[in-house]
Amino acid sequence: MVQLTAFSKIITLGPKGTFSNQAASLVGGDEIDTIEYTTTIPHIAKAVVKDNNVLGVIPIENSTSGMVGQAQDSLVDSDVVIINELQIDIHFSLVSHVPLGEVKHFFCHAEAFNQTMIFTAENMPEAKVVFSNSNIHSGELFLERSQEPVAAIIPKALITKEAAFRERLMANNVQDYEQNITRFVVIQKTPEGYKPDYSKNKTSLFLEFKEDRHSMLFELLREFHVFGINLCRLESRPLKDTPWRYSFFIDLINNHRVESCLEELQKQDIGYKVFGSFDRITN
Repeated sequence: MVQLTAFSKIITLGPKGTFSNQAASLVGGDEIDTIEYTTTIPHIAKAVVKDNNVLGVIPIENSTSGMVGQAQDSLVDSDVVIINELQIDIHFSLVSHVPLGEVKHFFCHAEAFNQTMIFTAENMPEAKVVFSNSNIHSGELFLERSQEPVAAIIPKALITKEAAFRERLMANNVQDYEQNITRFVVIQKTPEGYKPDYSKNKTSLFLEFKEDRHSMLFELLREFHVFGINLCRLESRPLKDTPWRYSFFIDLINNHRVESCLEELQKQDIGYKVFGSFDRITN
């Protein structure tokens, strides 16, 4: 377990009240009460790299809408490691100033829109989405336009906190799938001499082939098979500097043979970067 006393603050996506804020609060617990907010994931990574005493909390994957591209790229481009992960249940509500058939625009954060597209298409087919900077911002925009035919997708928790939202509630749990979960990771600046601890539950990797050739994915997966390693995520993303070439992001469940497996990958000229080995923080 990470010694939180070594860190003075946590940086995450804001403003206060976001799901990222909820995740950061769980990470800090009673030991880190200073949470600062920024607007993008790259800002979080840059702030962490500049300060050994800072932790970052970033969303990396949603159970229905998939990976968060900014998070993946920031892990590749920044000198940080993952030290923990945690999961947050994501529930949305719909508030509106008018009956849903009369809604002209609705405010919604891009990630929330991805997780509520079926609901909004069925219930507000004529309404146009206006993307906000955050889920909290969606609610603020909605309240500012109290005389207009608008609606908003907001975190369900805001309904219990604000009477103004309760009075205009149209529906709870409007996410398209009941089990809607976002996975967050905790990052810190890479410590000097860092070595992954493969006794922890999971390891996250970035892999890049030195050349494009046939059967390369088979060769990669064969090594994990030989060493009895369970991959719990495998995803490709485009290389930024070479069009139509791809790298791979892998999460695996650790066993005592992981280090030997990675050594074999290097022999095959498959480059990799370990994002970190880590356990999960439970709520």
